[in-house]
Amino acid sequence: MKSSDYSLSRILSYILHPLLIPALATSALMLQPDLYPIVLPVALKLWFISIIMVFTIVIPASSVFILLKFNTINSIEQKNRGERTIPLLIASTSYIGLLIFIKPANIPPVFMYLLYSATFALLTGLLINLVYKISLHALGWGALAATLISISIHLGMPLLPFIVISILLSGIAGYARLKQNAHNQAQVYLGFVAGVCVVILISFLT
Repeated sequence: MKSSDYSLSRILSYILHPLLIPALATSALMLQPDLYPIVLPVALKLWFISIIMVFTIVIPASSVFILLKFNTINSIEQKNRGERTIPLLIASTSYIGLLIFIKPANIPPVFMYLLYSATFALLTGLLINLVYKISLHALGWGALAATLISISIHLGMPLLPFIVISILLSGIAGYARLKQNAHNQAQVYLGFVAGVCVVILISFLT
């Protein structure tokens, strides 16, 4: 019988799933209109969020269920490192497709920067996963925390509440993965550091 701690950690793992981060982060930043000079119409905001959800949640999640149906993977959790390769490749391709699809749209750079960071973080996770299993939860939330710090520094905007929340959620996500025995401490810490480092690299290159 699974303990209550295990059940809670599993719920937290789903709530804080890295595929949800781009849509959640974009929605949160849209609540801060001072971040971008262009006033986005409500219809454009809804379209933008919907497109993000399709490419970063619906397509990757649907691919997991299809792979599960055809016995390409053994479980939704993808506990074995080898099982993660194809889902990560599909998700990475979908994220890149999102960037190509929305590039012609008049989207403020702050949101594009957020999506570029998420895409490169995912590609980093894919490459590392080829040789070592890391926590993608920690990678995703670490990348978001670093992205918000970078945006705050470059734009001079007070994003401290969002930064603090993202760091706290990084810790909660890492704790949940450890409690669920999905990762060891090294895999969680490496995931967080990898997410932070890839965003730092992007900030130097842009």
